[in-house]
Amino acid sequence: MSQTIENTSMERRQGESAAPARKLNLLVVDDNQEVGESLAMLLETFGHNVVVVRNWQMAVEQVKQCVPDAVYLDIEMPGISGIEIGRRLRNNPETANAVLVAVTGHSLPMYMDDALTVGFRHFLVKPVRMEDLATTVQSVLAA
Repeated sequence: MSQTIENTSMERRQGESAAPARKLNLLVVDDNQEVGESLAMLLETFGHNVVVVRNWQMAVEQVKQCVPDAVYLDIEMPGISGIEIGRRLRNNPETANAVLVAVTGHSLPMYMDDALTVGFRHFLVKPVRMEDLATTVQSVLAA
């Protein structure tokens, strides 16, 4: 366990030392506040703007303020799933081009299939690895 923490700390320092080519606006939607904030802290080490919201309604309000370049969506949330939120984002002209990233504690094939059908570009399983987050950020920058 300490090995993972040391690696994450070192990767954080490396991420902070290099300024991104352009600053991205990233949105994290997770009903668990601690998980959402932890993911945001990791994404911020790459030098981007990150906002965390806890449900669909808050996501809608945030999108009105600033259209995200990418949305990290928890798949299993009460009321409305991350897959459905992704579907709605895809159908909204303002957010149709945002990169969708599924974040879940379960790697069930049905979740992956649903995410792919909706148009998610990445599927991350919690706990999310720093190098996997880096890959998602790089794909957004390359788009």
